Amino acid sequence: MKKIFSILFAFIFISSLVYSQDTAELKQKIQEMNDKAAEMMVANDEAGMWANYTDDVISMPSYEPMLKGIEACKQSYKKMNESGMKMTAFKSVVTDVIDAGNYVIDIGSYKISMSMPGMDMPWDDHGKYMTIWEKQDDGTLKIKVETWNTDVNPWEEMQKMQPPPPPAPEGHEGHKH
Repeated sequence: MKKIFSILFAFIFISSLVYSQDTAELKQKIQEMNDKAAEMMVANDEAGMWANYTDDVISMPSYEPMLKGIEACKQSYKKMNESGMKMTAFKSVVTDVIDAGNYVIDIGSYKISMSMPGMDMPWDDHGKYMTIWEKQDDGTLKIKVETWNTDVNPWEEMQKMQPPPPPAPEGHEGHKH
């Protein structure tokens, strides 16, 4: 009986090491893919960017309606470009990877810098994201679902931009007459 427990324990231990190694390799692969995607976004390489998405992708950006399908995503991106907004830097960091059969769930954080016409300084943001990658028949991964949102509270930022209230005029300290 003791021998069976020893064999079972060894099997579980070795399996967990193999799983851990597989997860680490998958995490590294996803990080490399995200780094390459970031380069393409900053370079505005649309052909390269869209090659990473499934045709039926679902995108759920912050402060915008859900987008369904690659064409809806392309149109949204086109509107952003037409507005003059330009991504000047982007970095994501994979924190967690979950291998779920035909899908890989990628969870992490991001930092982004953008410029717009009329802005003296770039607009910086940081937040978190989740991407669901679908495993393709050829072994590659494509984005099936993506969502992200900022860690920056825009209402707090707007309050910071408000000028302070003017000081009360001298001699009017609020006394009632």
